[in-house]
Amino acid sequence: MSPGPEEAKAEQPEMTRERARTERRDLDLERGEPVAGQRGARRSLKRMGRPLGDWTSRPRILVTNDDGIESRGILALKRALDPIGDVTVVAPDTNQSAVGHQKTLMRPLRVRERTLADGSMGYSVDGSPTDCVSLAFLGFFEERFDLVASGINYGANLGDDITYSGTVSAAMEAVINSCPAFAVSQEYVEEVDFSLAAVASAIVARNILEHGLKRGELISVNVPGVSVEDCEGIEITRVGRRIYQDELTMRKDPRGIPYYWIGGPAPSGISIPGTDFNAVVHRRVSVTPIHLDLTGRRLLRQLQEWDWSLEDPTAKAAEHADPGAGGEGGAPALEQARIAEEAELDRR
Repeated sequence: MSPGPEEAKAEQPEMTRERARTERRDLDLERGEPVAGQRGARRSLKRMGRPLGDWTSRPRILVTNDDGIESRGILALKRALDPIGDVTVVAPDTNQSAVGHQKTLMRPLRVRERTLADGSMGYSVDGSPTDCVSLAFLGFFEERFDLVASGINYGANLGDDITYSGTVSAAMEAVINSCPAFAVSQEYVEEVDFSLAAVASAIVARNILEHGLKRGELISVNVPGVSVEDCEGIEITRVGRRIYQDELTMRKDPRGIPYYWIGGPAPSGISIPGTDFNAVVHRRVSVTPIHLDLTGRRLLRQLQEWDWSLEDPTAKAAEHADPGAGGEGGAPALEQARIAEEAELDRR
């Protein structure tokens, strides 16, 4: 007698998460690919800073980027932070520039062990910079981390760039997980030298570990493409303004099907004193505090003075459009009141 549906189901091994992970590992091993081992549970995180001499053990530092595991910038950052703490490198396996705060939720992620150029071990992830940080804080490692450093990005992340940057987003993801973080980026130059960026990274890391950051805070560092000797110092700045010159190019593939490429000249910016853009233009390292609270305070006050009653908006629109609502030879009274109110808000 053949077994019934329930008995057949009972005979099938349960597809547990651990079994699925084992099968993926076996597949990678068959392909000759190095894979990462089993990891522990999520641990508590340090939030408060203290002098490095008072740490009972060396700080645990997670290093990531958006240029990929093989970038020279991430190796320079690791070497700069090695004297300060125990560094773990987790980065995307390919370039993920300008992916923003993208998080992979609709497919599995693969993590592989990698040997870095200095002979140390790192981990590559077939996902975004945010994925790399998420894995670290969701239990991939047994250790907890005291600081996350993202970079050194090849190309500045000034002004509005932070809304696109995978480098800055990785630091944001760390802050969401209650860990202090900073992102460091260097201006494009033909012959890149990360010496100044490495020095700046070590200074920022030491300051964060000694002084701490509050919840929701991170630091964005931008380094001019000059030598340490030619640098004019470090400046604390605010976010500036970028001017983008993007262009859309339409081409056709060999089959005649059109495709589109977003390109154009490199962005410029508005050089206002006190901004990150102005500092880098004048050969200074820009250190910019960022907060995840994006609330527009001025607009918040304005919105509180708007009409938020639940009356029929169609009726109100008709009332405003009634030509008989105003005085002779002028705009309607309601429109005059609105103009006066806007002028008062502008004065504020």
